[in-house]
Amino acid sequence: MEIKGKIIGQSLLGGEEFIHWVGSTFLKGEQDRESPSVREIRKYRAKETVLGAIKEITGKSIEAIKEEKGAIRQVVMELLYRVGGLKGREIGRLLGIGYTSVSQERRRLKERLRNDRNLQALFTRLNAKCNE
Repeated sequence: MEIKGKIIGQSLLGGEEFIHWVGSTFLKGEQDRESPSVREIRKYRAKETVLGAIKEITGKSIEAIKEEKGAIRQVVMELLYRVGGLKGREIGRLLGIGYTSVSQERRRLKERLRNDRNLQALFTRLNAKCNE
């Protein structure tokens, strides 16, 4: 069944379970880079995967992460960029900050990762969980 031809206005209406069902049922192996609708569904699923992994491993929700500054928020930004495929503006919008702050925080995280073995281990664990 071809989903691309059935999406009207590049939108899916439904809850998280429905969006996950559509993605897992119709987009397995879908590689169409020209289809914005497929890209958006993939981004949504990847974003939810990242936020779910963060919640599972750190116990922090997106609301708690928005409120605090520091390493966990930086890790979330990096994973949303790397795994989720979100752009700086999208990440900033999600976290309630400017897109320039996103790039600065990602740069700071890279510096921190060089010197902090505990943070390296956490980042590695979260990255692996997101890519399962």
